[in-house]
Amino acid sequence: MRMVVCLTEVETLLNFAQTLTFKGKNPVVTLVETVYSTGVKLTTSAMAEIETQIHCLLNLKKWFVEIFAKSA
Repeated sequence: MRMVVCLTEVETLLNFAQTLTFKGKNPVVTLVETVYSTGVKLTTSAMAEIETQIHCLLNLKKWFVEIFAKSA
């Protein structure tokens, strides 16, 4: 059975996202309303740290990635 949810309200979306699990863990869900500046760049070492957590999915466009959380 498939569940279809209409995510039109911010509160509904946030509540739904909090119910998701991955390997038995729920995500930390927060609403970010800050507008970020364009053109912000990371140093090479900072980007290298982030890239250790990102795995590009083959045969998909560049923005389809799987992001792994750091182990605690």
